[in-house]
Amino acid sequence: MKYTRFETLVIALGAAVVAASVLVPREVAPQWPELVAQALLFVTFAAAAHWGRNGGSVTAMASALIYVLTRVPLLSSQGLTSNVAGALLTRLVAFAVVGIVGGEVFGRIKYFLARVDGSIMLDEYTQVYNRKYCSQALRNAIGQYQRYQTPYSVTLLSLSPALFAELRPSRQHSMLKSVANHIRSDIRLVDDVGYLGDGRFLLMFPNTPKAGAEVAADRLRAGVRDLLGAKDESVSATVLSVAEDPSAMCELARSLEPAPPPRLDDVCAGVQEQG
Repeated sequence: MKYTRFETLVIALGAAVVAASVLVPREVAPQWPELVAQALLFVTFAAAAHWGRNGGSVTAMASALIYVLTRVPLLSSQGLTSNVAGALLTRLVAFAVVGIVGGEVFGRIKYFLARVDGSIMLDEYTQVYNRKYCSQALRNAIGQYQRYQTPYSVTLLSLSPALFAELRPSRQHSMLKSVANHIRSDIRLVDDVGYLGDGRFLLMFPNTPKAGAEVAADRLRAGVRDLLGAKDESVSATVLSVAEDPSAMCELARSLEPAPPPRLDDVCAGVQEQG
């Protein structure tokens, strides 16, 4: 199962649970702040499923703030009683668990599903996507842009060979896996990350113009540099988009697949003629 399908399924189930909790008849109707809290909990859940831990964390904090604001009248009239404090704490913990912990879980599920579908699409050491998957993703993106003008951008994040050339193989693998985990946790779940070998990671941003990918690339390059304690020039990032760099995208796709199938030649033939 692809993660996009899984995401749609769990969000639909989450919406059904929230709707049921609101529509099921009760002896005492819930107060409007609690209805708002239910809606915010669903929004946090959906953000965690779509964007992962970072997006879920931001949404959880925003939801918690909004919920506290809805309880200001109650706090003003009753003060911070044990019942009010308990209700507030319960909701705040729920937002944190759903947004932060849930986002982390969803991030792991995405790559677990990839392993279930076929480990040939994952790199053995970093456990992110491999060259074959990246090549297929680029081919699909090129075809989608030619048919529907769907934006798609990538970032080639490269580590200087000096950072790991003298390390033992086990230490190299550990360092590369830590970089892969950092990147994976700092991008949306709709985005992908693959390892191309030789310290090169490919970050893939669907439905994202080049300007948006450049912003993400700057953030990720700085984060990886800080993670490794490396000099600024030791981590580089090159951003490409199907709209502005079609030939370079095709060339990158070809370089990742030694014997590309005819479909790649078909989608890239028009690009080369235009160039």
